Amino acid sequence: MPYSCKSLIVTPSEVAAHEKRLSICLRADGFSFSELSASGLLLTFGDAEGRHAMSMTAVMADVKAFFAEVGIRPLGYAAIEILALSDHSAWVPDELYSPAANRQYLKLVGSNAVSILSAPCPSLQATAVFAANDTVATAFKVALPGATVVNQHVRLASTPFCRRSQGHPVLLAHWRQGRIDYAVYRDGAYLFGNTIPFATDNEALFHTVEIIKSFGLETPDAELLMCGDATRERFALLRPYFPTATLFTGTHASFLNPAFKTLHTYRHALIL
Repeated sequence: MPYSCKSLIVTPSEVAAHEKRLSICLRADGFSFSELSASGLLLTFGDAEGRHAMSMTAVMADVKAFFAEVGIRPLGYAAIEILALSDHSAWVPDELYSPAANRQYLKLVGSNAVSILSAPCPSLQATAVFAANDTVATAFKVALPGATVVNQHVRLASTPFCRRSQGHPVLLAHWRQGRIDYAVYRDGAYLFGNTIPFATDNEALFHTVEIIKSFGLETPDAELLMCGDATRERFALLRPYFPTATLFTGTHASFLNPAFKTLHTYRHALIL
């Protein structure tokens, strides 16, 4: 089987499928996934590694085989969300959006991507157009009935941070290899979301300071949240620029299996 299970934490439970959501984050070398109950109980976390097959049919077969191997029957879930990390994306207001113009939207942000997906964001009344491997994403979607495909910016714009920012501005930084996915929230609204590449951590600091200045985050109560590949050194680098700085660990969740204590949830916050 092309996908092998790198790690797996499972909580035996009687929670019915329609009371759970399955979240999947696609990577170039595999994917991670989690199961959460409607009450916020973290039931399962897994990490699969392996190269995605070239054809959609083969990917579909590999996905079904993997979940069967780990004992997950992906049917009847309340929600299944597939997160495709993208390096280039654009927001288009729903009243202006046309699928035929997807390639042009991305050209306006400097991308000549051939493989393009889109996802609506009801909370913004806008559609995200983004570069992603549509063969893999579509294969996962077909293999998992009822699944929706989004990118990280749709996910971040749909978090409860808008409510959190009613009292103070919030900057979220999701670190990954050579990229930071930023999201800015202020006065109860999502203001900005983009992916910015960096060559060194000092360059990442420069981009962060630019965002602080551009969106007026120099306040005595601004909050920084970091997740993803947020190392101790990176946290220490950005910490002095914010009155409050913490690691973002995803949706508040409880667990019964003590093995979850070993899981660095901030690294997988986008699917928790």
